[in-house]
Amino acid sequence: MAVDSTAFRRALGSFPSGVTVVTTLDEDGALQGLTANAFSAVSLDPPLVLVCIRYNSRSYRGLVARRRYAIHILHEGQADIARLFATPGMARGDAVPWSLNERGLPVLDEYLTLLECRLSAEHRGGDHAILVGEVESISPPCADARPLLYHRGRLQDGGQ
Repeated sequence: MAVDSTAFRRALGSFPSGVTVVTTLDEDGALQGLTANAFSAVSLDPPLVLVCIRYNSRSYRGLVARRRYAIHILHEGQADIARLFATPGMARGDAVPWSLNERGLPVLDEYLTLLECRLSAEHRGGDHAILVGEVESISPPCADARPLLYHRGRLQDGGQ
């Protein structure tokens, strides 16, 4: 018996998750990225995290080609950033403040925590790629900010 996709989505939505923006550079050196709430720790030794990305996402190709990316864990004041990076086809570089860091990764000016990753493995997961990244560097959490959460199809940003 097949599981109804609407019921499945509703069931998954009952589990609150954090919200991340994953960034890399495209082949022309422009900011590329997407919003992802399918993010998790995999291992402490070595430090590994995973993020799940739809195969038809424009950013998927860039992430796999570059093999290096930044995962920004967003704070509750960044719902607009999450929405921007969730909008297909949007030019991100002109819409959000960012810069290249010393390791050559595109980093948003604001975030709760930042993980800089090198692609370690890719696995098939239905219509998504499961990208496992080895964490190469961490920018520690901002002590006074709370995370942006996604629950029941909505961003829970504390004010909207």
